[in-house]
Amino acid sequence: MTKLWDSWSDDAIVADRAGGTYARPERVQRIDHVGLHFHVEGPLNVPRGPQGRPVLVQAGSSPDGKAFAARHAEVVFTAQQTPEDSRDFYRDLKARVAAAGRDPEKVLILPGVSPIVAPTETEARALAKELRELINVEIGLERLQKQLGGVDLSGLDLDGTIPPEILPPVETVQGRQSRYGVFKELAVTEGYSIRRLIEMEVSSSGHWVPVGAPEQIADLLIERFTGGGSDGFVLLPSYLPEGVRLLTDAVVPILRDRGLFRRDYEGATLRENLGLDRPSVRQ
Repeated sequence: MTKLWDSWSDDAIVADRAGGTYARPERVQRIDHVGLHFHVEGPLNVPRGPQGRPVLVQAGSSPDGKAFAARHAEVVFTAQQTPEDSRDFYRDLKARVAAAGRDPEKVLILPGVSPIVAPTETEARALAKELRELINVEIGLERLQKQLGGVDLSGLDLDGTIPPEILPPVETVQGRQSRYGVFKELAVTEGYSIRRLIEMEVSSSGHWVPVGAPEQIADLLIERFTGGGSDGFVLLPSYLPEGVRLLTDAVVPILRDRGLFRRDYEGATLRENLGLDRPSVRQ
């Protein structure tokens, strides 16, 4: 894909309407890619965009996922529940990026966060309880079983824990190994009940769910950011539309006042606003 995005030089387009020339043919190149799965002559049928290439985002934290991210990703979308897990993942991935010969500062780690925010802590906790009570347990159990590699949880007490011996090793799970690892850790090490795991799966798919008033949510985000656990966050509102409004109109101003959130966009593209370099065309 990077070869295709680079098949047009930045100066390829002439757009000479009078002369009947749209682009310089010599600045649009075939890629003649031969790989394990694809043979592609190219070039791409559209010119390079303002970003040069789209921002490459990798999701997940399995060993394969981290190895891929270290070589190619510019943004990593991940899920960690605790500050300790966030710091461990952050240090590990940045080290892998450096070992791959890339600049760790140019690979942003952005965990997903699904805050339950309300004007006061009491209201936020009441809202969290209300959202939990809206969950269809049967559907939630099906989703949890898929998240746990297809393990059968039928017949188990929803308020009990999952017997560790029925959970397979992480490396044997096909697909979403990192998310499986999150739920297995919560089930085995933390002793979460099946019901609580269902609530986590349905509410946030295993992402961190802080609960509180705007000031508390801001404090928690700042703690994890300044503690070396992330380069920022992907915010996943827990409810709409009020949950979005409170994040943008109540939490963000606190982050701005503390110098940790921009007041204006500096660039015109996602790549610029993430502080990522525009890649040069590879000849």
